[in-house]
This record gives sequence, C-alpha cells and structure tokens, in this order.
Amino acid sequence: MKAAVVFFSLSIIVLSVTAWPNVKRTFDLYPPNPNPYEIHTITDCMHVASEAGDYAFKKLPPHSIPAPVAALFGTTDETAAAASAMIQLEESLQVCGLYVIGEPDTIVEITMKHYDVNCETGALMAFVDGWELNGEYFPSLKDHHRPLEDRVQEFCNNYKQWPRLSNKKFFRSNQNAALLQYRIPVKGSFIANVRFHKITQPCNVLVQDTDALFHIANYGHNRNCSISALFPAAVSVTNLKIGGKAVRQDKPNYECGMFGDRLEIGGSSGLDSTAMEKSSEICGFATEPGPEQAIFCGVTTLRLISTGRFQNQAAVMIRKADEHDLDIATLICAL
Repeated sequence: MKAAVVFFSLSIIVLSVTAWPNVKRTFDLYPPNPNPYEIHTITDCMHVASEAGDYAFKKLPPHSIPAPVAALFGTTDETAAAASAMIQLEESLQVCGLYVIGEPDTIVEITMKHYDVNCETGALMAFVDGWELNGEYFPSLKDHHRPLEDRVQEFCNNYKQWPRLSNKKFFRSNQNAALLQYRIPVKGSFIANVRFHKITQPCNVLVQDTDALFHIANYGHNRNCSISALFPAAVSVTNLKIGGKAVRQDKPNYECGMFGDRLEIGGSSGLDSTAMEKSSEICGFATEPGPEQAIFCGVTTLRLISTGRFQNQAAVMIRKADEHDLDIATLICAL
C-alpha cells in the first residue's frame, strides 16, 4: 500500500503558495462554514474529496453468482464458482483510496471515528502525508522534510489483542493534500472525518482544477517547495525575486541551471516533480509579467529550489491550457 527560454509550469512543490485575494479564489470547493459532520458515501475506488465532513465506506461479504443468472449465460455451477473466486481474488488485492485536497493555504486533518478492518483477513489501511499514485508521491521524496516511512502510517484491527485498544486515530498532513488508502479483501467498514486548517506558510501545494495567481516563497528557509497542477497548464511569471544581487541584476535570467536558487518550470506524466522534464530554470528580478508558456503534460509543476541564503519569491499565473495554446507550448510530454 505504500499504493526554451520561457516561463512555465506549475508543480508539485511550492515553498509558499497562496492565491492572491484580488484574483479569483483558487478553491471555492467548500462553503465558508462547512459542516464537519456531513456524511459522504465513498462509492469509487479512487474517491477525491474536497469538502469537510464524514466519509463512510462499507464492504459486505462477497456472494456467489446465483444459479439462475449462471444459467441465463449458459454457465455451469463450476464455472460460476470459478468466476466468483476470480472476482473475489481481484477484489482482495485491490488497493483503493480517499484522495483529499484542500485550498492551497490549508492542511488536512483526518480522524478515524470508526474502522472495522481485520488484520487476520489481510485488510489494511494507511494514512499518507500527501498523495501516492502509481508508485509516485506528492510531495516528492526529495522535497518533503519527512522520510517516507514517517509519512505513511499503516493500521488495522487486531481482534486477538487484549486488552482492546481504542480504534480512534488522528492524522494531519503537512500540505493541502492527504490520502487514506484501504485494502479490504472480505468485509469491513470505516468512517473518516475530514477537516481543513489554514496555515500561513504553505510549501507544497497540489492544484486540482483552478485558474489563479499563486505566490511562492521560501521565507528564507533552505528547502524546496512546489506547486503541482493536475492538468496541462499555461503559466506566466508576473513577479520574480530569486537569488542574490549578483544574480538578479534587476532583470530575469532564464539560464539558471547552475545556480543554487532557481525556479524550475516543467511537466511530467506522474506526481514525482523531481523526474519532470524542464522547460525553464529562472532566477533574477522582474516586476513585469513574463511571457506565457504552455506545458502539455499530465502534471504541470513549478518548483522553487532555495539554499536558504536569500529570500526567494515569485508570483505565477496558472490556467488550464487547451489546443489554442499550442503556439506557446514550450514542453509537450510523450503520451
């Protein structure tokens, strides 16, 4: 379970990323005062949640294919039983997830109010500080301050244990994205309460569906941050101050790959921003909007790399790219 010289991109890492108030809100995904106890039923294996409230899942024991149904399709009892066994085997190995995403300046809190996940049947759950998809993580392994073993916390019910321990658990993420994975082969259920809390200095931000102006900054820290948009995006840097005075020289520099402080723009097919193809590596100083560039990749990433010696910051406008933006494309990822 541990399931062109141009400005461009949006990324999985962002040293401080918040949408500016004079621009359209980045995430009008839940009302100002959401009910933290609203019930949502999880129906899909990959269920994306952007609202606060309770999320409930229940799986009943598998049933064999009824004889009348088997007869309707001309199958025997033996083939029906074999088909049922195959379906049950596939379901027993399936890992699903509740993918939670909040506004850029929030973190995610998940409280397990109840879970019936029997360890003896091979059932297992895990909280992931970030998102995991196809073996890739957001934030990337290199850009999160915690090692992966601390970011993934597994749990299940050990009904042989005595005395019985409370099955209420509490988790918090370090960015606006978190994941609750679960594998329930036979039967089981859980109720997870999701809440969002505002923070003042977000570092890594995941963007699911929005057009907005974002601000990225390192606040003087030695760390990498990023914004990652889960779509092809058109990006323009509207404000820039990265690196020391010798580098800045009151103008933007688009060849900053050799400098320790820089803004990388690029894209990838998966969540790992460190494996992205780069369109631009920018540093220097600018107050006027730079040229718009389009990144045609599954994930667009803007990654701010900082040594901690300077106060780095940038403002970036991000919007979804379409076929009309092909003439400003600086990167097209392979399908």
